[in-house]
Parts: sequence; structure tokens; C-alpha cells
Amino acid sequence: KASIDEKTDIITATQQLTYWNNSPDNLDVVYFHLYQNAFQPGSYYDELQKQNGKNPYYGKYERKKLGTNIEKMLVNGQEVATEMDNTILKVYLPYELKSGESISFDIAFKTYFDQGEVRRRMKVYDAWGNRHYNGVHWYPRICVYDSKFGWTRDQHLGREFYGNFGTFDVELTFSSNFIVEATGFLQNRDEVLPKDLREKLDVKNFKDKKWNSPPSTIIEYKEGETKTWIYHAENVHDFAFTADPTYRIGESWWEDKVCYSLVQEPHAAKWQNAADFGAKCLKVFSEDFGRYVYHK
Repeated sequence: KASIDEKTDIITATQQLTYWNNSPDNLDVVYFHLYQNAFQPGSYYDELQKQNGKNPYYGKYERKKLGTNIEKMLVNGQEVATEMDNTILKVYLPYELKSGESISFDIAFKTYFDQGEVRRRMKVYDAWGNRHYNGVHWYPRICVYDSKFGWTRDQHLGREFYGNFGTFDVELTFSSNFIVEATGFLQNRDEVLPKDLREKLDVKNFKDKKWNSPPSTIIEYKEGETKTWIYHAENVHDFAFTADPTYRIGESWWEDKVCYSLVQEPHAAKWQNAADFGAKCLKVFSEDFGRYVYHK
């Protein structure tokens, strides 16, 4: 459950994780990735930048070494010892987790959006007087216990990601004027994106919109008024979201699979067929290589 504050650019969240030990080994520690801690002075990634002759500018939170901060960590209701090494958090379990058994984590954390110079996938920027958010690798993510290598404790150096598969139930709370899309099924569509609103937001309404002209206001910003978008995703290995009050929505289907495009209204005229291209890609790859297994 995460709340995103459009004034401070801070995610305040709680996380409940059930972790199954599907390995043949008993485990007495686990490790988590805190990817956003890479983007700060003194990190391993910062050292890599310097070795490549770069001296990046860091944003206000990055300079304070605020990436993803753990505020509470309970394991089966017990406080536990932890050790932090930049983007890797080591958690000592209160007892050995035997092969085939599960354990539960209750975590409270904050993740900070920022606008430094270092390339990153988690972004915030201004969009015609609004905030735009891309939330990627924004929560403590348990590492993979690999059958060959054991715990994969690689520091985040701006490269690709290795993750466990699981089921996600996520609630994202934004100011009520934001349009949100994320991994998985939207569970409360009638509440947050009812039919009449969806029709107003359709990208086809803006096919003649002048490029880069200011967006219209479809949902008025009201300070303190929020909406919670609820998603459910199965057999995925990460959960991402994007949110922007100026988003307009394209939609195209191939068989029982839907492809959505989200485009800022000032650019909508040239993105009319983006969802159609997405659906065409689903068709070609599914028929020629392997079926796309998700609904969206």
C-alpha cells in the first residue's frame, strides 16, 4: 500500500511479503534489493561513474542519500537485525527457514523520487504544471536464491534485473486528478476510471490537438483529495506504475489481450495508433515465437 505525495515526491508505503523457500536448502538470512540507493554520492554506482570520468549532479534527496529507506522490518512479527550495504539489505531471520516453508515480512518504507543527472528508470518531472511519475524498482525487492549461485547480491550498477516471480496486490494512492496505469488487473475500475471519465480521456478525442499546446483540465486538482488505484498481478517478477494528470488513453485488442497506450495530451495527435502497434506486436510475437501469457 503506497501513497505518492505530489508536493514532496515521496512514496510512503507498507509492504507485506510472504516468501516461500522453494530451494532444497534451509535459510537463516535473506537479502533485499533497495535499487534506488544506487543514485547517491558514495554509492558503488557513483564510484563507477567517477571511474568513467563522470561527476554527476545529484538531486536534493539524492544528495542526502535518500533512496529507499526502511523504517520498520518485522519477520513473523519479530524485530530482526539487519545490515545495509548500499543497495543490498541483509536480514537475519529469527529462526531457520526450512525448505518448502514460508515466512512473512512486514516492512514500512519510504522511497524518494528525484531529478538528478544519473540515468535511471524511476523518474519524476514537471508536465505542464503537473507532476509526472514513473515508479520502477520502488519497493524493497527480495533477492533471488539461485540454485547455482545462492543469493544474488549484485549491487545495482544501472543494468538489468533478476527477480523472483510472485503475486502482487498493490494499492496506489494519488491525488484524485492523476491518471494511473500499472502492472496487472485494475480491480476498482468503476470507482477510479468509470465509463464516462474513460470516454473523456480517450486519445481519439485529441487527434487534432496542436503539438505541445497546453492540456485541458479533465479532472480538477483539489488539494488533499485522493484516489486509490488497486491492482492484482499473478506470476510477474516486478511491479511498475506510471501516473500523470495529462495522460490520455489509447486501447487496442488482439484476441483476449488488451494493449493500452498512455500519452500526455499535448502529444496525443501523433500517438493515435500507439496501442494498435502494441497489439500488432502481441499478435506477431505470439503467433511466430511464443504466446503472450498476460491479459494486458
